[in-house]
Amino acid sequence: MRKIRALLVIVSLAASTQAFALKGTPDLAIGIQATSVNLDTFGAMLTAHLPGIPLFIGLGGNFYHQLSGVNELTATLDYWLAHTSKGKINFYLGLGLCGTIATDQSWYNAGLRLPLGLQVWPMGDESMEAFLELAPAWTPLVDGETVWDEFQAQVALGFRFWFDM
Repeated sequence: MRKIRALLVIVSLAASTQAFALKGTPDLAIGIQATSVNLDTFGAMLTAHLPGIPLFIGLGGNFYHQLSGVNELTATLDYWLAHTSKGKINFYLGLGLCGTIATDQSWYNAGLRLPLGLQVWPMGDESMEAFLELAPAWTPLVDGETVWDEFQAQVALGFRFWFDM
């Protein structure tokens, strides 16, 4: 219960900051990221930000599962609550949804995530972003049942290309 309260406090603080901004609301972004969940699954996702919609979409899969060997389809949907810059490095904090479906077996999970990211712009402008993201996730829906103590550490390393629209 303490973890849930801590998550709610962080989200409340982020929502109340004056640093609210959403990179590229009118812009299109397309990228790719290498992903891991709890450092025992590894995969990749395509990411996109559609013009005029304040959401970041991720679709992909985990193709190596250290414990079970199961392939999984994954999806994320994030809304950035805060986005700020400290020199050449940007930081963002979001709130999102995540879900996984096993392709080899019939199980799934779904939940909430809190993506925290670092961004750099290697081209010197905002045309290409490289990012590292850590997203603590609470996934209480597992196979149609509620499991209150199911937490994950989702990690992503990737890049996005931004296109003015």
